[in-house]
Amino acid sequence: MYIRPIFSALIFLLFFIPASAQKNSIKKNIIKPVIRGTAKTACDCKDAVKISLNKITTYGPTVPPVGFGSVQEITSKNKFDKSAFEEEHNSAWYSLDIKYDGEFGFEIIPQDTADDYDFLLYKYTDSNFCEALQKKHLKPIRSNLSRASQQTRGITGLSSDAKNEFVGKGIGEAYSKSVEVKKGEKYILVLDNVYEGGKGHIINFNYIKQVEISGTVLNEDSIPVKAEISLTDNKGTVVKQINTENDGKYTINAGLKENLDYTLAFSSDSSFVQAKTLNTKNLKQAGAFNDIRTILPKLKKGMKVNMNCINFFGGLAILLPASISSVEALYKLMKKNKQMVIRIEGHVNGSTRAKVEAKIDYQILSEKRAETVFLYLVSMGIEKERISTIGYGGKKMLYPDASDEAKQSANRRVEINVVSIK
Repeated sequence: MYIRPIFSALIFLLFFIPASAQKNSIKKNIIKPVIRGTAKTACDCKDAVKISLNKITTYGPTVPPVGFGSVQEITSKNKFDKSAFEEEHNSAWYSLDIKYDGEFGFEIIPQDTADDYDFLLYKYTDSNFCEALQKKHLKPIRSNLSRASQQTRGITGLSSDAKNEFVGKGIGEAYSKSVEVKKGEKYILVLDNVYEGGKGHIINFNYIKQVEISGTVLNEDSIPVKAEISLTDNKGTVVKQINTENDGKYTINAGLKENLDYTLAFSSDSSFVQAKTLNTKNLKQAGAFNDIRTILPKLKKGMKVNMNCINFFGGLAILLPASISSVEALYKLMKKNKQMVIRIEGHVNGSTRAKVEAKIDYQILSEKRAETVFLYLVSMGIEKERISTIGYGGKKMLYPDASDEAKQSANRRVEINVVSIK
């Protein structure tokens, strides 16, 4: 297998850097490159940036907040106080207008995972809010002051799965409990990055729907399969992980963000992995995805599988975060079946006209996409001799005339060919 020069640095990681560091280093290749922020921030309550919250609202990437502004609105002499910062360091204030009834959450995503964002969320009172806050007459309804975790890439926020409304300083949960809100209400959110020289942040605001997901996993002969199921969000974060019952049936109850894609990845010891995409905008009134029937094909030589969910950013050999669970399911399968040898086949979404306009060499791009998955698997501990790669350019697009983003994304994929298995 030929690895192009652009990957030489990554190959270096495989042989000269400890395994624990390899995984973290190569995982950076699945996250979209950082974009320099331009969205404004306000360091004082009176200047809070106004955000109208529709079903899906993203703010950022922002310019980095620098300092606490002209006034230190929030201070606390009690270092164990869960309702206030000890002091503001680099703060950003937001005024949130609620547009729907429902369960409300958000994620604060640092542009630099070394940044440590704390937050306080207040219910807005009246035009004297900022003055009352400065006089310590108001308490937040939610807080999270815990230390940033590299495991969660420094992300914090509100989640329906969180148990605590307030999380204090030190090592603790990254998320606090979501809030029931009403249309027309207003909230004040203040963030504080405790470190200097930050890179800014993104905030994903969302409304959450409690959802039931159920179904059955079978083999090609309709016999129930004992399988592991991972439910991940569009950022690659595992929401729930369960095993099916002996009859192949499963039920997952989870709070899911509205109008977003989620991935169900299915795997077992002797069957090939499969993945399905669910979008909460397709939910029926009852709020459930029921009777999902999944067939896990038995592993055999010569089988070729499109796992449906190993896809890439347009024009890049960088995995979409939602693809992480599928790649990790493939890793688990290869780890359990130590004689399994595969070929990773890379594909692109491209046409001759698009190639000329974008100046992209689709053959090289397809090869790099296959190599990205190869490097990920090797970094996790799979022997490189068990994997080969090939790129097909745009010769085997699933949708030659892809007219929407879903079809274009489906074309940006890798497929797995089982070369041998014992």
